[in-house]
Amino acid sequence: MVSSFAYATAQNTIVPVIPQVQEATGSSASQVAWMITGFFVSSAGLTVLTGRPGDLFGRKRVLCAILAIFGGGAAIAALGNSLAPIIAGRVVMGVGGGVFPLAYAILSAHLPRDRAAFGMGLISSMFGVGGALGLPLGGLVAGHFGHKGLFWATAAVALLALATVAGAIPSDRGERTGTVDWLGAILLTLALGGPLTAVSRAEEWGWAAPWTLGLLALGAVAFAVFLVVERKVSHPLVDLDVMRRRNVWAANLVTLLATTGHGVMFFLVPQIVQLPKSSGVGLGVDVDHSGLFLLPGAVLLIFAGPLTGRLVARFGTRLPLALGVALGCAGLVILAAGSSQPVALLTGGAVLGLAGGVTYATLPMLIADSVPLTDLGSANGVNTIVRHVSMAVSAQLAAALVVSSIPASSPYPQWWAFTANYGAAAVLAALALIPIGLLRPRQTAAPDPVGEHDAAAPTTPQIR
Repeated sequence: MVSSFAYATAQNTIVPVIPQVQEATGSSASQVAWMITGFFVSSAGLTVLTGRPGDLFGRKRVLCAILAIFGGGAAIAALGNSLAPIIAGRVVMGVGGGVFPLAYAILSAHLPRDRAAFGMGLISSMFGVGGALGLPLGGLVAGHFGHKGLFWATAAVALLALATVAGAIPSDRGERTGTVDWLGAILLTLALGGPLTAVSRAEEWGWAAPWTLGLLALGAVAFAVFLVVERKVSHPLVDLDVMRRRNVWAANLVTLLATTGHGVMFFLVPQIVQLPKSSGVGLGVDVDHSGLFLLPGAVLLIFAGPLTGRLVARFGTRLPLALGVALGCAGLVILAAGSSQPVALLTGGAVLGLAGGVTYATLPMLIADSVPLTDLGSANGVNTIVRHVSMAVSAQLAAALVVSSIPASSPYPQWWAFTANYGAAAVLAALALIPIGLLRPRQTAAPDPVGEHDAAAPTTPQIR
């Protein structure tokens, strides 16, 4: 939980200090934006790379290494007096995304299924809690100690997490066979990093700009080559046979569709509450307090995650997963109906937080019950990447729609852009019910063409 919280908060604590860094380094707004872009691109590319070594060499050992690198990246950013080392430090910090798949795998390996489900719920809740508290915490720390103080605080939390993991988690030996597929790792990084960079910078460059189209094409080519390479190497970074299992690809499709709503909410709610009241759609809240509108959802997410473990133990994964998706749709409909009203923002966000707690606690249990223990780290890594990519892309597309709604006569977006974003996200979330209906019960999962990998982790729950 400490490790997950350290990474989750680092995603958003940087937002309030962007003006400070820009002023201190004399950089432009587009240059400073690479602190966020670089972090998410590196996180997407490195998450699976950390899951596979965990399967090979021991998950505790790799988790400790990740936390050390994550803290080192924060220290690099804190020591930097120009923009380049700050961006470099943030890119290094992106390796922290590997915390989540390793944490899920550690729980599955060491705990009985009811305790593992409870723990996965807690770990999943940290993602939302960190996202909600990142803005106010970042503003509070930076207001007293500046942007360097914020990075040093992040390094201190990483050190605390490292000490906690080293002292509290049992050691595991890993497979001790096979190698890390470095070529696959490079190709996957390009396949994810190119399109993510293009989408995140498309507002500035233009969607039809050469850089945007070139990076999208680079990602497509790299992904095609990655699929060929993973079929030919003896120890692939991602076992494509495992990914072809119905329950695994269905879980990733549910993640892709359901996470869209959470990405839209995390981006739009702080935006709309910070717009001035004179805009006709905003509440005029300052940046330090805007994150508090996400707090009800974060609180419910904390409680929903662990309680979902009990639902999974009693009913299996399909019913809780469908419940989480349905709640997500309801929360988005509430936001669409009253996107500029405080009560609607708080209520819709709370329902979405409850939905996220249920959904994200169930998904790792579904994956854990569908793959062998030796592939658990990489399988959870892929699911974590899908989650990150869905949130990043949905936030950028939401931003593009909001920008497009700004009329020539006003600097502020119109209300319909927010309603349209929430409505589209609700439709996508509803579509996630289709792959949930395709989930195969455990006892009939054998026909999937996976060969020797049919044995699932022995400590994970049944899918009913």
